[in-house]
Amino acid sequence: MQSKLVSKLSIALIALVIFITMPLTASAQTTKATKTTTTTTADSNTSKAVSIERSKKLGQEVDKLLSTNQSLKLTAKSAIAIDYQTGQVLYAKNINESLPTASMSKLLTLYVTLKYIKEGKIHWDDKVKINKALHDLSVNHNYANVKLRLGHSYTIRQLYKTAIYSENAATMALGYGVSGSTQKFALLMRKEAKKIGITDAKIYTACGLTNGEVGSLGFKDASSDAENKLSARDMALLAMKILKYYPDILKTTSANTTKFDGQTMLNWNWMIKGRSQELPDIKVDGLKTGTSNTAKACFTGTAVKNGHRIITVVMGVPNSGQYDPARFIQTRKLMKYVYAKYHYVKLSHGQTVKNVTDGRNTGKIKVENGKDDSVDLAVSNTQGVWLTKKQKINIKDIKSTGEYADGSSVDAGFDKGDNIATAKVSNVKYMKGVSNRIDLIANHDGDKPNIFVRAWRWIASLF
Repeated sequence: MQSKLVSKLSIALIALVIFITMPLTASAQTTKATKTTTTTTADSNTSKAVSIERSKKLGQEVDKLLSTNQSLKLTAKSAIAIDYQTGQVLYAKNINESLPTASMSKLLTLYVTLKYIKEGKIHWDDKVKINKALHDLSVNHNYANVKLRLGHSYTIRQLYKTAIYSENAATMALGYGVSGSTQKFALLMRKEAKKIGITDAKIYTACGLTNGEVGSLGFKDASSDAENKLSARDMALLAMKILKYYPDILKTTSANTTKFDGQTMLNWNWMIKGRSQELPDIKVDGLKTGTSNTAKACFTGTAVKNGHRIITVVMGVPNSGQYDPARFIQTRKLMKYVYAKYHYVKLSHGQTVKNVTDGRNTGKIKVENGKDDSVDLAVSNTQGVWLTKKQKINIKDIKSTGEYADGSSVDAGFDKGDNIATAKVSNVKYMKGVSNRIDLIANHDGDKPNIFVRAWRWIASLF
């Protein structure tokens, strides 16, 4: 009887030990499984009431800052907020220093891929065969990865989606598919970055891992710790170009999950709809996170409120691990601050400068040899300007441009609607690399005078 009792106790003890150690064993076997489980726990859906209360409290904090003329202080090494169309700077902190970008690098990979597809150089259904180096990286559980089957072929479309969901080996495979080698693709990234005005970038890998972490897929003549570096301004400019030319990317970046080769991948952006860091009054629908020991926590985001879209970047946010929401907390503050500090003023096509400024600026430019001495100017392209609550719009520094330009004036002969001048908006800043001027058109024809008027003017000039 006693031996049976001891036997049962022994079995129970063994079962208890197995039960306690089972999660640890599973964790050691696959980081992917841990990633999904931990993310689900760390990023559990926040109730609507909690989200609203959190947003309300943050709004009160921002209002207090603004009412006492205090600036927003973010816990980030660098940060920026801009208008997504014009590049007007709405917030800036150390925006020109090149810093490690980690997985935010994948935005440049996506940009190059989308550009090449648009140009017909590659196609969505093109196949990429997985070699040993790509396969080996994909089963390295030290990094965010989805397994790539050795010798199997995946389409560009499949690999494109994995890049948004931060799968490293699959992103390297995407670059391999675009250029024929991962090193050639990194060189292509550098080339395309320069074309859009990013001149100080350091690019080594398509995915954002260091040169050494990708093994033979990296550069032999670069150090193992060489890593991608861009500035907050660079990331904002890149996001601006992506949204301008490839806005459909938001359909993918705003989705919570996607499927790849029978596996479900979870979006790392916890600010999109239904996730734990969502803002109830501001819709966040992109773009890309990044995390590493050197980069800390980073996030390039985009959001819309009342139909007006901004782009934000936070880099070098201190965090306690990849499941720490610190970067989203800083982004929430930045977005709430921008939308509270500024109001959006729409400049519509054909709207006269005089009307835009409520008569504060006449909005005229002198016409040489014309029937009229001057011409009223109007806005060429519909766009917006963000102004502080007390700021009034003023147009300054009007200059002639185009075929009718004549110094500070224009020559007659233009038609209504022709672009004949540019100007600046007072006390408004724009990013380096984008135009800080608005185009202006003639609000009416600039006819030349008939022969009798010209003769009379000549005679009058003699006296």
